[in-house]
Amino acid sequence: MTKMHVFLGKFMKKVTILGLHNSMATTIFGPMDILNQAGRLWNRVGKYPQTPFFDVSIASADGQPLQLMNNAVVKPHWSIDQVQQTDLIIIASATQIEKIIEKNPELVPWIQHHYRQGSHVASICTGVFLLAETGLLDNRSATMHWGFTEEFHRRYPQISINQERMYIDHGRLYCSAGVSAGMDLSLHLAEKFCGRSNAVKLAKAMVLDMEREKQTPYYCYFVPKEHGDSAIVEVQEWIEDHQTEAIDYDWLAQNFRMSRRSLERRFKNAVGVTPLSYLQKLRVEYAKYLLEEGTSTFNEITYQVGYEDIPFFRKIFIRLTGVRPREYQQRFTKKNYA
Repeated sequence: MTKMHVFLGKFMKKVTILGLHNSMATTIFGPMDILNQAGRLWNRVGKYPQTPFFDVSIASADGQPLQLMNNAVVKPHWSIDQVQQTDLIIIASATQIEKIIEKNPELVPWIQHHYRQGSHVASICTGVFLLAETGLLDNRSATMHWGFTEEFHRRYPQISINQERMYIDHGRLYCSAGVSAGMDLSLHLAEKFCGRSNAVKLAKAMVLDMEREKQTPYYCYFVPKEHGDSAIVEVQEWIEDHQTEAIDYDWLAQNFRMSRRSLERRFKNAVGVTPLSYLQKLRVEYAKYLLEEGTSTFNEITYQVGYEDIPFFRKIFIRLTGVRPREYQQRFTKKNYA
């Protein structure tokens, strides 16, 4: 037996990526490529002996080819029944959770079984829906793609949502935000299983950033209007039409034939935030758009969106986006690489 085989037998971790109906391919192959290259690519480039840390395979419920998003098809290595032991399960995105559970109810007890046997379990993007179905996240916090938080909260009210995090580590349970956050989580898992030095080498070899903590800068506020309160929809539309103006909320309530207290209560019940918070979110979204255009300074933008106190609006912007205006502009403004 060679030294390499001794190394592999002693240290290699088995990783099972669980592919699901309509998963996004990146949530399968992103983690697979990253973890498979731990101990390989850096060593290959540096002309060192390769010492892989992970043995990664793909499983589906029945072992049959999976129909992924965008009409892609992937052939898994195993069915879940063929996976006798695994150190880590990574759940790919699961945007059609009800269909997935109805078609393959055996997925939930399979995940529960391996977790009880000591396996780590991670979810990528909307894969957290399947992880939540197991009950393992009950009374814990979770993150996911920012666009699915409301649906998740309705389905799993017993799980708190930490929307701003790129990924969350609960010891042996993990979840991550949108698609690229699965790569952040993969690097984190590489560090956890292989050590910081090897994770840094992996990040450099794969040309990936480490320590991206927040998805808040990527969040977009989609105005909720399907809540059933037609009077509040009218209020929302009025605020949108006058969002750069100073708003007197007592006058606003009177204009829509309700008390200030009733306006505040009905608005928050319908929209989830107060009228003031709603206005702040609209103004920040407008400021983000203007920053992305790259033609105005933040001071100029502050006045354009309806504020006169620049430091005050800067604090609001940072609170809602998680980054300073200059950082946001550097990240999302078009650059000239000529």
